[in-house]
Amino acid sequence: MKKNTIIFLLMLLIASGCGTAATEDRSGEAGEAKAGTNEVSAMNELDFIHYRPETGVTKSFTSQGKQLFTEYIVDQNANYIQRIITLGEMQTTQIVKWTEDRAAVVEESQLSSKESMLEGYESVEEVESLLDPTEKNEGLEMSIVDTVEVPYGSFHDVIKVTRKQDQMMITLFYAKGVGMIKQVYETQDNSEKEVAELAEIQ
Repeated sequence: MKKNTIIFLLMLLIASGCGTAATEDRSGEAGEAKAGTNEVSAMNELDFIHYRPETGVTKSFTSQGKQLFTEYIVDQNANYIQRIITLGEMQTTQIVKWTEDRAAVVEESQLSSKESMLEGYESVEEVESLLDPTEKNEGLEMSIVDTVEVPYGSFHDVIKVTRKQDQMMITLFYAKGVGMIKQVYETQDNSEKEVAELAEIQ
């Protein structure tokens, strides 16, 4: 029952623009910088362009050794990334405005065409903020983690984003040149948890 509840929540979150499932940091808290004035300053100085995934790759995420979802990067240009998230039979296409200072989902649909939509594309609204150190949201924390281990390998200087929404806490990890590598969805009372980790890049 718990597994079904978490899968349902994942589907809702993907459909609402969150994109992927967060995972727990098995490397522990030792390498994680403490949030504070210095941490905010460091986040503001980061160039998020370095954290974009590469075009044409498919990233597979697993939970407890079983494939949970994939993320395929269709295309990108100076301002946008087009990706397809596949969770079971459901496919969601998202356009992410990803610049040096922030990243946000600006469009999503149930289309799954691998044709680029980015030529001449201009966003008109924002669906969901992904990376934004200036966002002043209660329940939102951003920090830099020295090292995060996932089945695919070890990553350094990882951005960690934690959001508290209703009774859920969602944590996402972004690595340089790869984008999201880990997501954790958990209830705030820790009664349910789903960890999705990068297992393969093709």
